[in-house]
Amino acid sequence: MKVLSIDAHDVRARVKELPALPRAVHEIVRALNDDDLDLEAIAAKIAVDPALASRLLRAANSPFYGASRTIGGIPDAVRLIGVRTAGTIVSAASIVSVVAVPPSAIFDFQRYWGHSLATGICSQELARECGHSMTTAFVAGLLHDIGQAVLAAYYPQQFSAAVRCAKARDCPMYEAENDALRLNHTEVGAWIAAHWHFADSVSDAIRWHHDPHSESANGPMTLADIVHTADGIVHALDLFGATDEKVPLLQLGAWQRLQIGPEVFPRLFERIVHSFEAMHATLF
Repeated sequence: MKVLSIDAHDVRARVKELPALPRAVHEIVRALNDDDLDLEAIAAKIAVDPALASRLLRAANSPFYGASRTIGGIPDAVRLIGVRTAGTIVSAASIVSVVAVPPSAIFDFQRYWGHSLATGICSQELARECGHSMTTAFVAGLLHDIGQAVLAAYYPQQFSAAVRCAKARDCPMYEAENDALRLNHTEVGAWIAAHWHFADSVSDAIRWHHDPHSESANGPMTLADIVHTADGIVHALDLFGATDEKVPLLQLGAWQRLQIGPEVFPRLFERIVHSFEAMHATLF
């Protein structure tokens, strides 16, 4: 196999060139982490950014939410959709718009973001059951594969080699990236999360979402455990009906550390699918 290694220093430099996220996104994330969600406060933070406000109004007026009249105000939109859903929609929309990958046969941008969105939603729902911050979990799940988008956008030749390697060896992408590029998307994703000033726990969850380390069921649960499990669940749900869908190996220790009983999963899966259909319809 031909190795087309990428210089890590060059990748870090590319990451530093990525546009900053709108200030409103961080303010919305902080507000959503507040135990007392304030509809008016969230609406005000969204309203200051015309792009985010436009996206939310588009969502509120989509057929999915079935409004009986045209929604023209941000507070009404937040009230219709729900505070948390409104916040996650505009946060996700902003992040999606920052990293755009040119259309190619090797990288399916729509499917990539669809999987990322679903993993964010699944992470959020697992966090709800575990008593973890739902907003932080959503962000970590949404960004878990962001390194792939940057590699595909800035290093298409090398990324294509990794894709071919993964198919030839029938192995996970991060293993093929390590072999073909001498780094992988989890490292790059962690650098991006740090560049965008997300919490260290988010960077760590992205870095270790394929390998949460400990196999012990008795250790403390981590955000990486949540994202690792969410990634596996979303692949298993196969929301896109893909013929080449593969379910990654799930570490038993990570699963057990969540301490979620089997009786919870049927309704959890229903919430994931419903939320995904609603948000995907308004974002893409």
